[in-house]
Formats: sequence, C-alpha cells, structure tokens
Amino acid sequence: MRHHRRERWLHTRISEHLEDALKQEARRRRLPVSMLVRDVLEGALDLVENIVESSLHVARRSERTARHVRRRDGLDEVYGWQDIILNRAASCARCDTSLAVGTGAYRGLREGAGPPAFLCSTCVRRLRATPTSEKEESR
Repeated sequence: MRHHRRERWLHTRISEHLEDALKQEARRRRLPVSMLVRDVLEGALDLVENIVESSLHVARRSERTARHVRRRDGLDEVYGWQDIILNRAASCARCDTSLAVGTGAYRGLREGAGPPAFLCSTCVRRLRATPTSEKEESR
C-alpha cells in the first residue's frame, strides 16, 4: 500500500495578467497549472529559507570577526580611558579618525608597557553604549 502525502486545496485571487503568465508557463513546461504553482511556491520558500540561513551565518561570522579584531587592536590591555586634550596629533585606535592638536581625546590606561592608544569621542560613546556582558565577553 502506497503512502500518499495528504494534499490540501488552497484558493487565492490573482490578477488576470498573472493567470495568463502562469498558464503560458505551464503550457511551455507541459505541466498542469496547479503543479507549476506548487513548484514555484516550494522553490520560493526554499530560496527564502536559504537566504535567511546564509544571512545568519554571515552575521555570526562577522560578529566573531569583529570581536577578534577588537582583541587584536591592542586595546584589550587597556583598563580605562582618560579624557585629555592633545598636544600632538594622533589617530583613533578603533576608527583611525585623525585627532588634531588641541582637540579632546581619550588616552588608554594600562598596567604594563605599551604604545599609547587614543580613542575619539565617537568611539568612547560607542564603548559606553556597549552592554556590560559584551564588554566582559571581549576580554
């Protein structure tokens, strides 16, 4: 005894133009219109599912890469940021923005030796907006 999948009827309204296009494509493929519609719907849903899965994969990979870059930029040793006025030009350690003489910046404080690190006010605002759990995770 064969097991047939239980098929259901789905009724929907479509425009005359779409009906003509479906009938023409069904004739071209030598398929009943209902089978063409089912195949098109299944294909569209599979495509959307694949796009969503790929997008999630890319987002997760990008997030891991961003965390890795944050650790690699040498700022993981910085335990705090001191507000200063620059006497020499510098650049932001995160976004590479030029920081001119006389402008405000933030100098990284470390326990050990290391090159000076500066952040611009935009990057400090982003740092302040970062949830505590994410800051701890990046350590």
